Amino acid sequence: MSVNLELEKKILNLIEDFNNDLFDKVIDEAIKLNKDNNKIAIIPNLIASSYAGKNNHEKAILFYNKALDIDHENVEILNNLGKSLTALGDYDEAIIKFQQSKKLNDNNYDTYFCLGILYFNLCRYKESLKYYNYALRLNNKIDKIYYNAGITLSKIGNNKEAIRYFKETLKLNPKHIKALNNLGQKYINDNNYDLALHYLNQAIELNNKYAYAYNNLGALFLQKKDYKSALKYFEKAFNLDNKLLTAGIQKHFLKRMFCDWSENDELKSILIDTINSNEKVSPWFCLSMEDNEKNHFVRAKKFSADFNSINTNNNKYLNKKIRIGYYAADFHQHAGMINMEGIFQNHNKTEFEIIGFYYGDIKKDDTHNRIKKNFDKFFYVNEFDDSQILNLSLENKIDIAIYRAGLTVNARSSIFSHKVAPIQINFLGYPGTTGQEGIDYIISDNFVIPKGHEKFYSEKIIYLTDCYYPRDNNRKISKKDFKRENYNIPKGSFVFCSFNNSYKITKDEFVLWIDLLKQVENSILVLLEFDQIMKSNILKEANYRNINSDRIIFLEKTNFEDHLSRHSLADLFLDSFNYNAHTSAVDALWTGLPVLTKVGNSFSSRICGSLLKHIGLDLLITNSKSEYFEKAIQLATNPSKYKTIKNNLLNAKLSGDYFNTAKYTQNLEKAYKKIHEMRI
Repeated sequence: MSVNLELEKKILNLIEDFNNDLFDKVIDEAIKLNKDNNKIAIIPNLIASSYAGKNNHEKAILFYNKALDIDHENVEILNNLGKSLTALGDYDEAIIKFQQSKKLNDNNYDTYFCLGILYFNLCRYKESLKYYNYALRLNNKIDKIYYNAGITLSKIGNNKEAIRYFKETLKLNPKHIKALNNLGQKYINDNNYDLALHYLNQAIELNNKYAYAYNNLGALFLQKKDYKSALKYFEKAFNLDNKLLTAGIQKHFLKRMFCDWSENDELKSILIDTINSNEKVSPWFCLSMEDNEKNHFVRAKKFSADFNSINTNNNKYLNKKIRIGYYAADFHQHAGMINMEGIFQNHNKTEFEIIGFYYGDIKKDDTHNRIKKNFDKFFYVNEFDDSQILNLSLENKIDIAIYRAGLTVNARSSIFSHKVAPIQINFLGYPGTTGQEGIDYIISDNFVIPKGHEKFYSEKIIYLTDCYYPRDNNRKISKKDFKRENYNIPKGSFVFCSFNNSYKITKDEFVLWIDLLKQVENSILVLLEFDQIMKSNILKEANYRNINSDRIIFLEKTNFEDHLSRHSLADLFLDSFNYNAHTSAVDALWTGLPVLTKVGNSFSSRICGSLLKHIGLDLLITNSKSEYFEKAIQLATNPSKYKTIKNNLLNAKLSGDYFNTAKYTQNLEKAYKKIHEMRI
């Protein structure tokens, strides 16, 4: 009897050590204890659980099986074995163990919880949620079940319920830091910044080194367009955890908005890590950082793995007209909508119905009010969960869904996991592949996606016969007269400009532009001023390279019509390399301002070249930095050559062929009809 009491005491001590994460000690002492007590299942179970605690699940499975040999109807051991099998990805065998456990005891919440985790790992989210809810019916006092269910609800786009479950988690455990962080993230997505800040600050109060909360604070201030605060928090997050690559990438993206090109070695290292590690980053932030279509594809596939298809949609509605659903976060004054407005106006309403789904931060400005009038139906779905958007889409029998946002900041990729239409198309918003299951097509042309590049796209490619990028002819140029002397531009100057967003400008372009100023006498560079920090950084770099600050002119932001008018200040638009001018190129060409581009390999680096080729200005398309540089000098120093280019551009506009929105829309509709007919 005294021996049994002594053994019991040793086992209790092992359990205490296990609970204190002293796994190596438990393994050593339990193995010794097991030699003379090899008929007691709890001992190999403790050894196995300690190996599992050390993430050595192969060894754990070995000892769990030994424990089961002793007590083959032990629910706890079966569940533990199932957990290790799940951790190794042996899901079929894990299911067998959990089913055995259920037969022995159908009221064990942990069995259902484990099945919830397993089906979550299989991306079978509806089944996962079913098992979590079974577990909660049996025991609603376990915070981690509510939390995991909240994560699963997030995956299927049921954000309201996800928020409710995270709040239930906090009722049981007010210090559940991950629930606080996820609530912050949810409220950022809902544009409820005050509540987001409240929960994220609570998380940081619990742990002031919690990198994920700082990263979400960065995302919050990025959404609010407080870029200095956003940069501060992304830097803080990445300093705390340099494996949090999303913080590192967004840190460098914001640094580029300020034209701060320092820490370039760190950026190169992060970019490599985004390819070689399992960490996911938004590919959109990387487009301006490198010209590598393969890397963009790899990042897109990783990122979009979170949005694998949840539903299928093989409906054949046989509508009298083809119903096109445009899903966007920006049906308001925005670069993308400037190009799409003409498409909406010119759709053939005898053959098509167009239906709008507006899920972003609603802005009912003049652009929005104009656009909305062109739709047969228009829905504000910003407060809808994904399942509600799906149901609305099914009710309206959408034949083709246009995913305008792609992988941009305001995208809700999870909407398209539900397959809101039988055909889903990636179009215009994101210049590249989504890598997302269930996105059937991407619209492009043969220049933007040349032969041999198809392998870098998960979608089938629709090649429009002309340039795929819309060129809306509704642009209005104000009659305001912008004079060079008002901007201290000397008479007789040749004025280079770049009206691209500042994050697109890399050090490579800027150094080359500075060299142009050195080579071309009496030349000026005009840039859009992002803010004072960006301006200061640009002038410091110019000064370092011996260019006086008066040779760089900054233009403040203004309304769109005036911005078009002030293109008259410049002679040549200098394009950026990795991420070309897209809408800005159309703006410049519409005003008669020539654009010089360098063509790269990736989608985003070829759009301006496609625009120029379509208009017949191949002379403005270059393939290397040296060719770009020499062509810029030629145009700046050879008035005759420049005049020829300028006249060709003006004649192209006057012809009505290039800026022909009706013709463009007809080509687009031909593509819509073809892919629709292919499945009917």
